[in-house]
Parts: sequence; structure tokens; C-alpha cells
Amino acid sequence: MEMYAIDNATAATSMPAVSAAGVPGFFTGGNPGAGLAATVVTADWLNIVQQELLGVLAEAGIAPSKNQLNQIALGAQKLGLVRPFSADFAMAVGGYPLNAIVADAATVGLLWISTAGSNTTTPNTDGAAWQIFGWNQFIKQGLSDGALATGNQVYIGLREGVTSGAARIGAKVDETDFGNFAMTGNKTLGLGDWTEQYYTLASGGSKTISLEFDAPLDGYVLVVGSANYSVQNTNQTNLTISVNGTNLSADQVTGSTSMTNHSCVKVSAGPVTVGSYCGTSATNPPNVGHTLSYLYIPA
Repeated sequence: MEMYAIDNATAATSMPAVSAAGVPGFFTGGNPGAGLAATVVTADWLNIVQQELLGVLAEAGIAPSKNQLNQIALGAQKLGLVRPFSADFAMAVGGYPLNAIVADAATVGLLWISTAGSNTTTPNTDGAAWQIFGWNQFIKQGLSDGALATGNQVYIGLREGVTSGAARIGAKVDETDFGNFAMTGNKTLGLGDWTEQYYTLASGGSKTISLEFDAPLDGYVLVVGSANYSVQNTNQTNLTISVNGTNLSADQVTGSTSMTNHSCVKVSAGPVTVGSYCGTSATNPPNVGHTLSYLYIPA
């Protein structure tokens, strides 16, 4: 349908006052033989229809055109998409219906579903009859043969009480499901690595070996360091574990051929450096096999 306001020389430049409403009826072509006149199409009626149709385009953000014949159809399709919550719209239509879905006005990708009919409350406010779309919804995990496993329900959605940060999305397997649950993302969530170096410390010297990684989320890192000596070290030796420059665990021993130290600590998302320091007071220290490994898991 082509939609454009009447624009000939006889058109009024502003909307005339609308007459009082009468009894609703229908058009008729009349019947001269029975003395029934045809229905008169009034300026009131034409103006109302015109403005209703133009209102569809205005709400959809479409500029009226005399040369495009599908603008009303396009406007209806666009308005059928999920749109941000509007208090004005809610009041105009007597409230959103039960199960209506609206977009959050501030957060891209966050949707709300109405939990009541005639809903004029505002999402994310006290007492609002809205819940985050997907909250307590679930995906049923299928078996390898395509059958549906009874009770194998995986809940996926925003985590309760987590309002910001990279870990707002969570997943939970219901209590009746047993076995493993794997998660993947656009980055590897679990990380690990190790290094081993052989060297001879200088007299009374020390050496630190390190590994670096980028934690995709806040999480925990387990760090293990060890030092093995080619012969018994009769002098005092120190082995220390560190994360991001902070020493976490240190041992000092005398007369040992091997030492192991480990620690587990929470880290923030971003660059992480784990290290292991080996030092000795010996003036002629033996050869050292020094290893460092870490395992990171998201919180």
C-alpha cells in the first residue's frame, strides 16, 4: 500500500477538528429504489484513516513515500520485532499482556518477559511483574541416539546476584543428572602449562622461572614448583612460588636433594604471571632441575 498524506491544492494544512463520535456503522452503496442513500465518506473518516496509517510508519521510523507501495507491510513487520519497554505504550494499550517480551532500554541483548497480564510495571524495578527472559528456563540435554533423557535439564541464563562482569552467564545441571558437563566459549576456559629448566646456580645465586597466560575470567590458579639437585645440597636452599609478583609459599631447607612447593590463589581476568624462585647460600651449588607448572580454572 502506498502511504502518503493527501497533498493536492484543496488539502488543509493542519488537521481539522474531529466531530463528536456517532453510532459505529458500515459503508453501504445505497438503494435508490428503496430510498436508501449511499454512505457519505466524510473528511473526518478519511483524516482518521490517513493518520492511523501514517502513525504506523512514524512508530516504525519509516519516512512516507508516494513511490513505495509496501510501507505499511514493512512498518508492521518492523513493529513486530522485540522493542524496548515503553511506559507510554503500556499505558496506551492498558498494559503489556502476559508473556510479552521487551528489550531492556539500557543493556543490549537483555530481554524481559511479562509475568502478568495488563502489566504497566517497569522492568528491573521493585515489585515489577517482569523476569529476565530465560530465567529458570532450561534446555533438555539429548542422548547420543537422539532420545530425550528424562531429568537431564541444563539451566542456562544470567546468574542470580551477579550484576556485572564477564561471569554473568551461568549454567547448572539439575540434581538428577550424573556425569560430566562441558562448557566451551570463544576462548579456552581451562588453561595449563609447564616448563622445566636445567642449570647451575652461581655461588650464593638464584634464578626465577616463569609462565604467562591471559585469564578469560576471574578464577583460580594452582601453581606447583620443584627443584631437584644432582647431589645432596648441604647448604640452605630456598624455593618460592609467586603469582603476579606476590610470593605465596616459600620453603627453606638444608641438606635436601629435592624440594616441591605449591599454592592456589584467586586471580582476576587478564594477564597472569606465575613464577618459581630457587636460591641457595652454597658457594659451590650442584646442578638443578627446576620445574614450574600451573592449572587455571574459571570461578
